[in-house]
Amino acid sequence: MPAQSKTTSGTQTQNGCPFTGSTNTAPRRALRLTDHLKDTHLTDTLHLKATNVSPCSSGKCMGSVVQQRQPFPPDYKRPKDEVLEQAKEFIDDYYASLKKANSAEHEKRWQDIQAQVSETGLYDLEYDELLYGAKMAWRNAPRCIGRYQWNNLQVIDYRNVKTAKEMFDAVCDHVRYATKDGQMKTAISIFPMRTDGKHDWKFWNKLLFQYAGYEQPDGSVIGDPGSLELTKVCQSLGWKGKGTPYDFLPAIVSANGEDPVVFDWPEDVPLELELRHPKHDWFEELAIKVNCIPMQGDMLFDVGGMQFPACPITGWFQSTEPVRDLLDENRYNMTEMIAKKLGYDTSRYNSLWKDAAFLEVHIAVLHTFQMNGVMTQDPHTLTESFMKHMEREHRLRGGCPSDWVWIVPPSCSSLTPVFHQEMLNYHLRPALEYQAAGWTIHTWKTPPTAPVFTQYIRTKERCSFKAAAMAVMFAAGLMRKTLNRRVKSTILFASQTGKAETFSHSLCDLYKHAFHAKVVCMDEYDMTQLDKEQLVIIVTSTFGNGDPPDNGKIFARALMQMKNQKDQTSPDNGPLSSVRFAVFALGSRAYPHFCGFGHSVDTLLDQLGAQRIHAVGEGDELCGQEESFRTWAESAFKSACLSYDVGHGVDMNEATANLLGSDLSWAPDKFRLVQAKSNKDTDLLEGLSTVHRKNVVPCTFISRTQLQAPDSSRQTILVQLDTKGREELKFSPGDHLGVFPANEGHLVQRILGRIDGGTNPDDVLEIEALHKKTVAAVVTKTWMPFERLPPCSLRTALSRYLDITTPPSPQLLGSLAMHTNDTAEKAGLQELAKGGTKYEDWKFEHAPTLPEVLQEFPSLTVPPALLLSQLPVLQQRYYSISSSPHMYPGQIHATLAVVSYRTQGGKGPTHNGVCSSWLNRIEEGETVPCFVRTAKNFHLPDDPSVPVLMVGPGTGIAPLRSFWQQRQAEIKSGNRHHGDMTLVFGCRQSETDHIYREETAQAQTDGALTDIYTAYSREPGRPKTYVQHILHNQLSKRVQELLDSDGHIYVCGDVAMADDVCTTVQKILEENSAMTSTESEAFIRNLKDSNRYHEDIFGVTLNTKAVREAARSIEPAESTANGHNIGNGQ
Repeated sequence: MPAQSKTTSGTQTQNGCPFTGSTNTAPRRALRLTDHLKDTHLTDTLHLKATNVSPCSSGKCMGSVVQQRQPFPPDYKRPKDEVLEQAKEFIDDYYASLKKANSAEHEKRWQDIQAQVSETGLYDLEYDELLYGAKMAWRNAPRCIGRYQWNNLQVIDYRNVKTAKEMFDAVCDHVRYATKDGQMKTAISIFPMRTDGKHDWKFWNKLLFQYAGYEQPDGSVIGDPGSLELTKVCQSLGWKGKGTPYDFLPAIVSANGEDPVVFDWPEDVPLELELRHPKHDWFEELAIKVNCIPMQGDMLFDVGGMQFPACPITGWFQSTEPVRDLLDENRYNMTEMIAKKLGYDTSRYNSLWKDAAFLEVHIAVLHTFQMNGVMTQDPHTLTESFMKHMEREHRLRGGCPSDWVWIVPPSCSSLTPVFHQEMLNYHLRPALEYQAAGWTIHTWKTPPTAPVFTQYIRTKERCSFKAAAMAVMFAAGLMRKTLNRRVKSTILFASQTGKAETFSHSLCDLYKHAFHAKVVCMDEYDMTQLDKEQLVIIVTSTFGNGDPPDNGKIFARALMQMKNQKDQTSPDNGPLSSVRFAVFALGSRAYPHFCGFGHSVDTLLDQLGAQRIHAVGEGDELCGQEESFRTWAESAFKSACLSYDVGHGVDMNEATANLLGSDLSWAPDKFRLVQAKSNKDTDLLEGLSTVHRKNVVPCTFISRTQLQAPDSSRQTILVQLDTKGREELKFSPGDHLGVFPANEGHLVQRILGRIDGGTNPDDVLEIEALHKKTVAAVVTKTWMPFERLPPCSLRTALSRYLDITTPPSPQLLGSLAMHTNDTAEKAGLQELAKGGTKYEDWKFEHAPTLPEVLQEFPSLTVPPALLLSQLPVLQQRYYSISSSPHMYPGQIHATLAVVSYRTQGGKGPTHNGVCSSWLNRIEEGETVPCFVRTAKNFHLPDDPSVPVLMVGPGTGIAPLRSFWQQRQAEIKSGNRHHGDMTLVFGCRQSETDHIYREETAQAQTDGALTDIYTAYSREPGRPKTYVQHILHNQLSKRVQELLDSDGHIYVCGDVAMADDVCTTVQKILEENSAMTSTESEAFIRNLKDSNRYHEDIFGVTLNTKAVREAARSIEPAESTANGHNIGNGQ
C-alpha cells in the first residue's frame, strides 16, 4: 500500500500529495515504511535524491494514473547547463561505484565530457558507462517487480546502426539471444541517442510482440482490441495481416527521424504457445495462443543528461500477464466463455465465475509455459523475491522506489506479502521513461492521408494563411527543382545464387547515364512506395515450380494482394498507372516451364496498370545467359530513354560498353589483401550466415548408408544427421534441407599451386577495395573493407565460401586474361570473354572447372585478390528431407544420388557433384552447416482421411519416405483414421536399384501404405516400364476416384518425369471424364492452385548433356518469346 508518509520523528511530511494530507512547503525527510503483515519497518532515505517530478499536487493524487508524468516533447533537446548538471551527477555516481571517486581518471573523464558538451551540447557515453546506466535505470524503475535481477541485465550496444533495416535486424538478434532455450534473459538494446530531437531512432510499438486487432464492419474485433489503433497504423503503412485472432503485428521502425518502415517478424523470432490445461482437454480445442515475449519497445533511456529514444528491453512474464490479455474485457474478453465451459452459472456474480475462470486460465498458462520450457514466474514466487530485494535495497542504498499499484499482482493480491507492505514511489535517474506514441508526434517527410495519422497532424499543425501561402510557394519551388532533376529508376532484384543481383548492379551502372538509379533487393523494398515510383526495372530468377526466390517472396505476396484489392474495387486505372516497368527473367530450360516468376511479375504489373516499356527478357542458365542479358539491357535502356525523353547526350556505345562490368569488377590496382586482426578463421557457421544472410546452424553427421547394390554403377546414399534438438531445425515432412558443402581438397590445392605473389594459403586475410571520391575536382583514394567474405584464409575461402567448379563466366575469363604474358593464351581468353557462340561451345563441350581452366591456360598466374573478389559464392544445395520428426526425433535424413560423370562425351575428366560427393566422404561426428526451408506446398493434407497418391522414381522417393514414416508414427500413437496412401516407385532394375524395398514393405504391413507399385525401366526380359505407365495402365480408375474424393497427388523427381506424369493424369481425365484437352489442363491447373496436386521437382542432374543440347537447339529469336514457368534459381 502507499506509504502513510510519517517521518522518523513522527511529524508529517509535506510532499504535495492529498492522499497523505500533505502540501509542498516542508522539506523532505527520511520516511518509515511499515510491513503490516509482519509489523516490521523500513526507513527510506533514497527518496531525498529523487528528481522533483512528482505528478501530485495539494488538490489531487496521481498514484493510480498510468502515465503520471508528461513525456518529453518530440523535439526536446536539453540545454547545455542541464546536460552538464545531470552528467556530473551520473559520472560521479559511476566512479563512486568503481571506488574511484575523485581519481585522476575520474577528473580526466569529467573534463572530456565538459569539452564535448561545450562544443555540441552532447557527449558520447563509453560502453561501461552505458552498461552501468542501463542497469541503474532498471534498478530505479518503480513499477517493475522483477528488477531484483537488475545486476544481470545484458546491455547490447547498437549505437552504430545506420538504417531502419539494421535496427530491425538488431532487435531480431536481441530476441533470438534473449529467448534461446526459453530462458528469457533480461536484455536491453540501445540505439543511437537523441541529438536535436528531429533525428530520433524509435520503435513505434509499445510492445514489440503484440497480436493485431482487426475492426469489422459491425464494430466487432478479430484479435486483440487492445491493439486496434496500432493495427490501423500498421495497415495504413502498407502491412496486410492474415486476419486471424493471433497475428503478430509487425515492427514499426523510424530511423534518424525518417518516415517509419514496417517489418514482418521472421518466423524464428516470435515465441508463442498454444494454451493447454493439465486437466481440461477442451482447452486444446479452443486453439488459444499466448505470446511469450514481453518486450517494451517505446521506452526512452535517460542517462547522464543524454536520451536514447530506442531501447527495447526483454524480460519474462509474470504469469498473470498473459491471463489478463485473454480475460480483460477490453482485450480478448474470454472470461465468460471459459466460465461456461467450466460449468458455471454466469448469470449471477456470487457464483464467482470470473474468479474461477481466472484461476483455471492461470493454471493453464503456468502449465503451458512449464511444459514447453519457457520461463515465467507465478505471483507468489515473484513477490517473495521482490520483498527480499526491497529489504536488500534499503540496506544497501537506503530505499527502493516502488509503485504499490503496479507491484501488487492482479490476482491473489492480499495473499502475497507486497499487498501488506507500504511503499514509496519516486523518480530517480538514470531512468526508463514513457514516450508518446510515435504516430501521434512524428514529423512526416511524406504526409500521410490515413485518418489514423491525419487526426494528429491536424491537432499539431495550426498555421496562418500567410504561413500556408509561404509553404505553398516553397513547395512549388521544390517541385520545379524536382522536375529538373533526373527521372528516378529503381532496380529490384530477387536472386537465389546471386546472378540476378550481379545483373542488377550492372543495369544500375548503365541507367546512371540518364536516370537517378538505385538497386534494392525485393525483400528490403518498401512496398508502400511502389505506386510512387517512376521507372521500375525487375531482374529476377525463378525457383522450384514457378516460385519466387526466397528474397522475392514478400514482394510476390504484396503484388498479389494489390491485384486482389484491385479486382475487388475494379478501378478504371490500376494503382500503378503512373509506373513504367520492364522485366528481365532468369531461368533454365531444364525445367518444363521457363522463367515462370519473371513472367508472373510482368503480368501482375501490367494488370495493376503499370506501363510496360519493353518486352520481357529471358536469360537461359544453360545457354547464352550473359549475351541475352546484354542484348536486352541495351534495348530496354534505349526504350526507357525514349519513354521519358531523356538521355539525348548519352553516348550509347560508351554507356553499354561496360555492361556486366561495375565498380566492383576486377582491376589489378582495385583490390588488395591485408592481414586480418585475428589469426583465426571466422567461425564457419557465423561466416556462412553472414555471406548468405541466413541463420546457418550445425548438424552432426551420424552415418551414411549405401542404398544400391554393391555391383551397381551408381550410388544412392541415405545420410543421417543429428540436429541436437535445435529449434531452428524443426521441420514438417516434405520440407527441404539446405546444405553448405566443401569443395574437394585436391581441386583447392591445384588452384593454390597457381597463386601469384607467394601468399601463404593459411594466413587469415581480409579484402579491401580502393574507393575513389571526387570533391571540387580533387580525387581522394581510400582503401575500405570489401565485406564480401568474412576474414579467413585463402584455403578456407576456396574450400568453403567460393565456387570453383562452375564454368567461369566471360567476365571472369576477361579478368584472368590480364594475368598471362603468353600472347596466344591471352588472345584465347579474350575471345572467350566476349561471350557468344564460341564461349557457349567451349562451355558446353568442356564444362570446365577453375582448375581445368588453369590447366588449359598454363601461363596464368592468378592474384589471390582476384579469386576472393571475383569468384562466385559457393551456394547451398537443397535436398528433400526424407524422414519424419516423429519417427526419428532429433534427426534429419536425406536421400541423394552421388553425382559423378565424365565430360566431353565420356572422354574428358571426371566431375563430381560438390555436395553429394562431400556427403559421401565426410566422417562420423563432422559438422554439416545447414538450415531448413519450408516447402509449404508439399506438406501432407490437413485432413488425414483423404486419399493420397505418391509418385517418386529414383531419389524422388526422398520426401515420400517422410510421408509414410509420419503415417507409421501416427498409427503407432493410436491414430488410425487415415485415407489410402498409394506409392508408385520407379527404378532401373529390381536387384540393384530398388531402394527402400524393405522399408516400404514394412510400412505396408503397418498399414501406412495401402498399395505399392514399382516400374522397372531396364529389368532383364521385361519391357521398359515407367511410373506414368503404371498410372495409366494399372491405376487409371484409382486416380479418377482419388480426384473425385478430394484426394491429393504428390510427384517428386526430375522435370521430364513430372511433365510425363502430369500429361498422363490429364489423359486419364480425358478418358474417364470425357474432358477435352483444354478442360483437363484447366482441371490440373485448378488442382495445383488449390494445393491438391503437389510437385517437388529438380532440373539439371545427370541428364545435363541432354538438357543442354535441347537448350542449344533453340534459336535466339525463340529464347525470348516464350515461357511462364519454372526456371533454375539464379
